[in-house]
Amino acid sequence: MIILDATTKSLEIDIAGAVTTSELDVTCHAVDILDSDQSVSDVVNTNTATNGTTAVTAMAAPTSGHTRTVKSLTVYNKDTVSATVTVQINSNSTIFILTKVTLATGESLVYSADD
Repeated sequence: MIILDATTKSLEIDIAGAVTTSELDVTCHAVDILDSDQSVSDVVNTNTATNGTTAVTAMAAPTSGHTRTVKSLTVYNKDTVSATVTVQINSNSTIFILTKVTLATGESLVYSADD
């Protein structure tokens, strides 16, 4: 599981260098848990794309009083060349790398949490 347990902690995707023709698709799904009673308070789904220059937020930090649990993340390389993808936690501007992989054209990086 990827846990975002602070209002300053988010999940980001970064790629090494500019793309040739198409940015990579990023899809992420999470649930928010209310800290006071551990009940599910929201389901969060995001769709974005890399920007070829800086890290993009795949899943934003939770609001105060909540913990966000990332259930799935998919990064799809629709560019015409391979792309080096870094999945990282940004915790108040301190970066923690979870994984770094090279995706060939048409390949996906898929993360799915076990319940």
